[in-house]
Amino acid sequence: MGPQARFAWDSLELRTPAMLRVVEGLPEAAIRWQPPNGANAVAWLLWHIAEVEDNWVRDKVYGLPRRYPFGVSVREAVLERYPAKPELLAYFHEVRALTRQRLEETGEEEMERMIEDGTFGSISVRQLWGGVVTSFAWHAGQISYLKRLIPGELKPE
Repeated sequence: MGPQARFAWDSLELRTPAMLRVVEGLPEAAIRWQPPNGANAVAWLLWHIAEVEDNWVRDKVYGLPRRYPFGVSVREAVLERYPAKPELLAYFHEVRALTRQRLEETGEEEMERMIEDGTFGSISVRQLWGGVVTSFAWHAGQISYLKRLIPGELKPE
């Protein structure tokens, strides 16, 4: 793994154990709890982390079609049809293993290749990986914050 890929990998993995401790410690009802005003549930955030990490790279770096292992994007899913916590965690781990493989195969020259993104315009593959890292950090932080908001009756004793 080259230095830029190593930086992306290490950055992703830095917060992963803390996020997983939060998610794994919450019962199913707690990860599906939605804060007032329609904010996202922990389950949505976990699903979104994996979906972005997989599909943004799949689409922009590899030119492959996006994949939706649960039949729909998290952005179109309704809370009542979210996969169970074990399925969401398995998806996260599957994507993270794929991310490691992808980064191991990404050379330094490839990190500088320019790609087009509908939101950010012309960016390098390195910048895209930086976006994956920051997206993960934002959403992992939201998961930690949400844990404090979940009503006590939904949390484990």
